[in-house]
Amino acid sequence: MSVRSRLAFRAVSRFLVVVALAVTAAACDSGASTRSSSGETAATATPVALSTTIPSGTTLRVGDQLDFLKNLLHLSGQDSDFPYKVQYSAFIGGPPMLQAFEAGALDTGTVGSTPLIFAQAGKQALRAVAGFQYKTGSYQLVSAPGHTDITGWNSLRGKKVAYQKGTAGEAVLLQALDSAGLKLSDVTSVDIQQTQVAAALQSGSVDAGLSIEPLTSAFLAKNPTARNVASTTELPDRSNYIIASDSVLASPAKTAAEADYITRLAKASVYLSSHPGVYTNAIYVTLYGLTQARANEIVATTGTPTFVQLPGGIIAPQQRLADLFQSAGEIPTKVDVSEEFDTRFNQVVAKAQGQ
Repeated sequence: MSVRSRLAFRAVSRFLVVVALAVTAAACDSGASTRSSSGETAATATPVALSTTIPSGTTLRVGDQLDFLKNLLHLSGQDSDFPYKVQYSAFIGGPPMLQAFEAGALDTGTVGSTPLIFAQAGKQALRAVAGFQYKTGSYQLVSAPGHTDITGWNSLRGKKVAYQKGTAGEAVLLQALDSAGLKLSDVTSVDIQQTQVAAALQSGSVDAGLSIEPLTSAFLAKNPTARNVASTTELPDRSNYIIASDSVLASPAKTAAEADYITRLAKASVYLSSHPGVYTNAIYVTLYGLTQARANEIVATTGTPTFVQLPGGIIAPQQRLADLFQSAGEIPTKVDVSEEFDTRFNQVVAKAQGQ
């Protein structure tokens, strides 16, 4: 693999990341969440005691999107003096991480809205217990060079569109098409890895594709007649989660390690939001090689990752997305997304944020 390919590979991986620590337990009180007047599940009002004792020899097995979490902790100085061992495994996208959870190889990891829905549909014992959001989604609809007929989502009928199934890119496309009065069946889907979308666009084998920074900027710089046509601000598109298995909360030691790890991530989020230049320079300039001006533009648009209380306002838009996947035949049956979230770690996030 060439140096350029390795850089592209690493770049995509980081931005396919969606951070969610899913934690479930038989001891979780079904009354830990309440219903708001809108019918959405609200965060629990009564803190639930979490284990704080981490015995010597405890290991937390973390699924990372090629060092995204490690970088988040390192940039904020939250990666030292762990009272337990952190064992990282690298992944690209949520689908292979879900397979690792199914094999019992992970305790916790990072996924986005789409893998969370697929995990629930597949009856995997995973739930989101922490999450962060950006100001906008990370995907852009990009036209192939010379395709002036593609002006937005509503112009995709009958077009060949490249994206990677089972990832946030598919969610972006589903929701955007639905808002434009179209269905997935109205386009010809070309399922390829995110790192191959630019090549497909440049070759003319597809009319449009779902791209992600910094690949979008690199592609447009080389293909001046191609265009960044549209993006979305849908909540599921910009939401990320930390997930964990039921077995984690069956172990007081693992639960305590989870709580500490989430605390560190939330503190890292607070630090980077008040030091956006650190995030911009380390990720977009140093790692991805973008110019300072372009890096500043991207972070001004997307913001830095900000941890939120779960489920917050995510239930309704997440349910809409799940229903779209079911209607498109991507998941077999309807799911109730309110069951995806365990709110017990909200108190950990709030404390880390100084609330």
